[in-house]
Amino acid sequence: MADTNKGKEEMTGSQNTDKELWRKEPSNHYSPSIHVTVNGDIGMNVGGHVLVAPIEAWFKAGIRAFTVATRPKKHWWQRRRN
Repeated sequence: MADTNKGKEEMTGSQNTDKELWRKEPSNHYSPSIHVTVNGDIGMNVGGHVLVAPIEAWFKAGIRAFTVATRPKKHWWQRRRN
């Protein structure tokens, strides 16, 4: 008898080990959420796209974003020309 599953990937389930910390709309499974992975990393899910990183990386990204957002804008005549 021929093996009908030959060359096909076996379909198996896996257990979700992430712990959800926050969800924007608790009744909506697709709403933005924050979770902690089994490794202790922080994951953020927005629009089906998930970013996972250690807490130090999230903090560093936040500092960079805050610094850029609060940096005073220079007028065109104050910008350095190369």
